[in-house]
Amino acid sequence: MNKIYEDKFFNKPQKDRYLKGLEESTYNTYSRVLKRASYLEEQLNKDLFNFNLYEIGQLMKLLSPTTFLSSKSQILTIRRYIRWAIKEDLRADNINPLDAALTDELIQSYVDTSNKYLFSDEEINSFIGRIVNPQDSALIQCLFEGIMGRAYSEILNILEKDVDRGNGYITLRNKPAEGPLETREIEISQKLMNLLYSAAHQTVYYKSNGNESVFIKARDAELIESPYVFRPVALNVKYIDNAPPNLVSRRIKKIAKWFDYPYLTPINIRKSGMLKYANELYRESGKFERTELMKVCRKFDIDYKGVNRLTTDFLNIETIESLYPLIGDEETGE
Repeated sequence: MNKIYEDKFFNKPQKDRYLKGLEESTYNTYSRVLKRASYLEEQLNKDLFNFNLYEIGQLMKLLSPTTFLSSKSQILTIRRYIRWAIKEDLRADNINPLDAALTDELIQSYVDTSNKYLFSDEEINSFIGRIVNPQDSALIQCLFEGIMGRAYSEILNILEKDVDRGNGYITLRNKPAEGPLETREIEISQKLMNLLYSAAHQTVYYKSNGNESVFIKARDAELIESPYVFRPVALNVKYIDNAPPNLVSRRIKKIAKWFDYPYLTPINIRKSGMLKYANELYRESGKFERTELMKVCRKFDIDYKGVNRLTTDFLNIETIESLYPLIGDEETGE
């Protein structure tokens, strides 16, 4: 077994003393970090409570958090352990390196984006906040809230007249492999409704997310005239029917490149949205079983027959808690 993941503590008596009396969920969260630290503690021959900021950074590289929230949860666990050690007069000095240095920028710097394929709602919001084209930001939010369809037909069939900011529901049209369009109505957020409204009224598309440093012949281009919300740029054509499926995949691929997230794909954005909704159900009911799974499947128009594969792949409590860890009283700095 890789020693980095060995199931043991360095300086076990002190770790046991620290963890004694904690609730099971808190114990599991803290012990997971402390056990991972044992590899580095052995290399440095000193307890985590004596680490400096650089050494803490090395530990965070081993932990490899894939979200801001998981990074924050882990770094706050380390900070709390060092604070405890200072109170117990165990640390060589009485200075906690994380008390002065801890910022959102530092927490984000520890996030491992190299293999990241699932994204929290906070991260999706961050992407959308940095996108200049409503056509692109609305596209991401559609996928995140369960709008997709075969060959993205639910997205591409949204008409300007479907967008009613005074109504929390929207009618979707899926184009199956054979037969007529299939319709369904779903509830969407006010945020998505507003983004769809802005996308429907966008007339000029800014290339490369409006980045002037990118060498391109023209920084912007007119979008075609069409009753559909999502439209391509005009290329000697002023009007077409709904856009082709590659409009979605092409735009998302460009967004992934801009933000250096190679696994930011339509499917992974959708999976991330499923986890966001699953987290809401899990926190509300305290469980994530068949009833909650069925609710996710209905919202995202997933065939119930695929539930077992989904739960094995990502739709489970372990992944929910990884993407949306409970930070508890640490968030207040206590």
